[in-house]
Amino acid sequence: MLKKVALVVAGLFSFTSLGLCQNQGHFDGSFNGAVVFTRSSTANGIQQSATIGANYFGTFRFRLKPKSKNSLIFNYGYMKNSQIYQTNFDYHQLDTIHEYTGAYVRNFYEKGKFQPFFLVGAGALGFYPRSTWVFFANLQPNNIPNRQQINVNAQSQTEAALLYGGGVDYKLPWKFALRLQYRGLYYNNPNFKVNTLNGSAISFVAGNRGHMAEPSVGLVFRF
Repeated sequence: MLKKVALVVAGLFSFTSLGLCQNQGHFDGSFNGAVVFTRSSTANGIQQSATIGANYFGTFRFRLKPKSKNSLIFNYGYMKNSQIYQTNFDYHQLDTIHEYTGAYVRNFYEKGKFQPFFLVGAGALGFYPRSTWVFFANLQPNNIPNRQQINVNAQSQTEAALLYGGGVDYKLPWKFALRLQYRGLYYNNPNFKVNTLNGSAISFVAGNRGHMAEPSVGLVFRF
């Protein structure tokens, strides 16, 4: 699936290059901040969820023709959260996530300063592990901490992702606009290739699809 996504993204970038060379597009760039809510799922006896995080992402967009309602958009995002795997104990895998996505954008029913749109696309999410913690039951003796940092040899992973969403641009003075939008990302839950630790049955293999919901706000500059 990653190969198919790569081909789609490569095709979109090819169209971008063509548009830039012909200088026929209407371009904009934006910087956005989003709150990330991750859906929990259960599979193979493991319940997986994630802490609420923040995604900071930039976009580059160009219209296929001047004043066209059809455009392509490319995103790069950076976020941090903790992936939580609940078995006998709670394992928290702190990680950073890098987003590389492209999407088709369609504007509709533009009126006055409001420009609503929807988008659909694909790309990849890169999951990069940091530290790993195991949380024990709260009923611990006073001299024993209820969490401990461990080494599970977690490794980086890249997962294909489907992107969808919608929102509205509100025109501001000069070449600026305010962008309010909702984005959703479907992907395979990461397991950081953690299966066993010192012969113990520690596994992050949840084997389920994940979903991130991202309401966001951004500032757009048109050029």
